[in-house]
Amino acid sequence: MTTTNTAALDTVIEHAAETTKAAGERVREFAQIGVRKATEGFEQISKAAQTASEELNSQLNQARDGATKASLKLLEVAKEDTDAGFAALNALFAAKSPIEAFDVSAKYWRGRLETRIAQAQDLGAFVRKSADDAVRPVQERIEKFAKIAA
Repeated sequence: MTTTNTAALDTVIEHAAETTKAAGERVREFAQIGVRKATEGFEQISKAAQTASEELNSQLNQARDGATKASLKLLEVAKEDTDAGFAALNALFAAKSPIEAFDVSAKYWRGRLETRIAQAQDLGAFVRKSADDAVRPVQERIEKFAKIAA
């Protein structure tokens, strides 16, 4: 082999080594960028999942509180009904005539009917408000997501 051929071969080998080194650096840079972007994406997903979990816990607590308050209202209704029943029985036993007993009975049932209607309306409004309060944050998140997606 001649000196010219050897020099040309050395130049090709040197150029190939530099190209391989440069390609390796590019691949490493590309891999580092990929890892960084994957890490950032995972962090965003993790934050979103944590936020969603916190919101869900908050909504469940709010729904539980609403159910507890509704149960307390039902207990109040039952107590009021029991108290009214005992009062009516006392008045019925104290009646001096059948007409007076009938009057006490009619007054009791009319009052119970009016009270039941008012209690049902009050409880219905309370349950609707509690449900709306529990669902509202979910609706707002869905609307916000729909705006972002659109």
